[in-house]
Amino acid sequence: MIDRYCFVRLRDSAERDQALDRCRAALAGAPEVVALTTGLPADDSARSWDVGIVVRCADLDALAALLARPEVAAYFDGWLAEHAVVVKTWSFTAR
Repeated sequence: MIDRYCFVRLRDSAERDQALDRCRAALAGAPEVVALTTGLPADDSARSWDVGIVVRCADLDALAALLARPEVAAYFDGWLAEHAVVVKTWSFTAR
């Protein structure tokens, strides 16, 4: 399994809920998604980020297929890119 972590600092933190709603709309239901978790900072250790996204896929090929979906690319490369100051992503093998 692969977990794709994404942390976002938005231009306007008032858009946190919209960012997560749009994320869930773009990714939920995609066959490549095994699990999707979205969240907001829970304490001061995460205060420099506005939203966190974790997507679990079966493997790197499934992740690549997910990221190539037009609705997913429109979210990450379109809406999120336009509304974010910083977007950091990492992929980890889940054990």
